[in-house]
Amino acid sequence: MKKLITILLIFTSIFSYSQTTYYTTDGKNRITESEANKMLSEQVAKMSDVMGKQLYGSLTINDTETKKDSIISRITFAISDKKPENLINSGPLSDYKNKEFPKFDLSTLSDKNFNSEKLKGKPTMINFWFTRCAPCIDEMPVLNKIKEKYKEDFNFIAITYEKKEDVEKFLEKHPFDFEHLINAKDFTDQLGVQAYPMNLFLDKNGVLKYVKGGIPYESKEGEELKMGEGNEIIEIIEKLK
Repeated sequence: MKKLITILLIFTSIFSYSQTTYYTTDGKNRITESEANKMLSEQVAKMSDVMGKQLYGSLTINDTETKKDSIISRITFAISDKKPENLINSGPLSDYKNKEFPKFDLSTLSDKNFNSEKLKGKPTMINFWFTRCAPCIDEMPVLNKIKEKYKEDFNFIAITYEKKEDVEKFLEKHPFDFEHLINAKDFTDQLGVQAYPMNLFLDKNGVLKYVKGGIPYESKEGEELKMGEGNEIIEIIEKLK
């Protein structure tokens, strides 16, 4: 009888403390791993069709919330032309989350030094990009609109590893209204930035609060895939401003 009671208690304990793992793309929806993989596959297929070449995707876990009955991981989809080593990765820059962002001193297009201390006092959005990154280019008009609306409340910085001449030539055809910092390969390598575009959000004290991939593409039945309106970014800015 004692053995039976012990076994029942063990099973009750396991049942009581079991947690279901979910993923979320917007903080509101709840999807399983198989559903997340299906969404990723669909996005990869659409992007491969748009780009005219085979692309690969992975799920990036940006943060995880543990509740009594569930574990909820907020994810973004990373898509690139390189096959990932792992389908699910811990969030980029996870070691820096909720800590002061690493200080930097980088060159501007006017050959001046830009020190990160200048950002203190206002929240900051940092966009990592490069000139041949199609999703980077596609989201620029949306980012320009966001910057125009919030420029009094936020710093908007764009960082690339590319050199001045290439960036200037690119901007002649593709307006991008952020403050541009260039020749930043050592800094991007230090941070471990590998997926582009990458959008970071610091609070007014320079603490890294959010890490987001690029603005998601959207599609409606019968319509072509197009860039979204950046609602995820606007939501973060409203929280930090």
